[in-house]
Amino acid sequence: MDQLTIKIAQIIKQDGLTWTNNGLLCGNTGICIFFYHLFRKTGNPEYEQVAGDLLDKAFANLSSSAPADFENGLAGIGWGIEYMVQNDFVEGNTDEILEVVDNKIFRTLNEECLISFELTTGLTGYLFYLINRLKNKNKPFSMAQRINRELLILTINKIDELVTAQFPFIVKDVNFDLFWRFPAILFGLKEAFKLNIYNEKISCLVRQWLPYFEAYLPSLHIDRLFLAVGLKQIWSQMPENRLEKQIQILLFATDFEVLKTEVDLDVINIRFGWPGVAWLLSIASKDLAPDSPNYQMIGQTHYTITERHKFQFQSLQLNNPEESSMQLGSPLNLVGIGLMESLWPGILSGNYLHYPR
Repeated sequence: MDQLTIKIAQIIKQDGLTWTNNGLLCGNTGICIFFYHLFRKTGNPEYEQVAGDLLDKAFANLSSSAPADFENGLAGIGWGIEYMVQNDFVEGNTDEILEVVDNKIFRTLNEECLISFELTTGLTGYLFYLINRLKNKNKPFSMAQRINRELLILTINKIDELVTAQFPFIVKDVNFDLFWRFPAILFGLKEAFKLNIYNEKISCLVRQWLPYFEAYLPSLHIDRLFLAVGLKQIWSQMPENRLEKQIQILLFATDFEVLKTEVDLDVINIRFGWPGVAWLLSIASKDLAPDSPNYQMIGQTHYTITERHKFQFQSLQLNNPEESSMQLGSPLNLVGIGLMESLWPGILSGNYLHYPR
């Protein structure tokens, strides 16, 4: 698996790098981040050149006429550019670079009627963008930062208006989605809490939502584990006995044998397929306490899933990108898999966790 990311990079380059989507989750910005990480890992200047070309494409399309969302639009592109600057892949003043994005997000949050808190197309995506912008603590405190602080507060207030009515859907979601809105918003609020800007409101929200989390048990066992991990994220910033108790209840109610049947083993896709489940299991093994209910099953399930499928990566064809794309759904699925292996080596090979087999 050490060579997996190199093989993926070669297949993507053979495909021609001709995508017109410049978004983070489905386009050139996400591919750009993958190649910058690969350059840092290997020192190969060819990968840096590819990343730079892709960044130029994305930057050239920072237009106020572009959509604002996180999945394909300016919020995701802006998040990616801020990420690359903060991780020293590129240099620049993001207050200047992202002025068009900041203005678009400002207008969207203040002028549009937003009815979703999804990560991909709703308020959670804008929250993630604003959090990343505010992590870049330039001195002196800039006007853009002051405005983004107020937008963060506005976004959290809007989330408060939307989330409560959505809790009954916890029991109705029947397909695994790594971007599932409930854990996504919990992770976003945890990151917002670390900024120490609107903590009293965030704490109030969590206490307000607790009865709903206690009342609705996800129908999918994978979602029970996922929600337990999301609650653990919040608990790490604001320990509450009721939160910890609900985490224990969710883990106790998770049947890992049933969980294995919920994973679509034919979908080799980070968001909807077994690679995303492998990532979730690995995060759960790190975040949850070893004495948690069913904890030993987390590593065993991860091993079972990854051992069954790692042959799919070994059979990738360097000289036949069409066949590889057919195996993995699309070249963009390859990018997600490659980026995951770059950031968390071994997650998809079964070597990331250490547990009795």
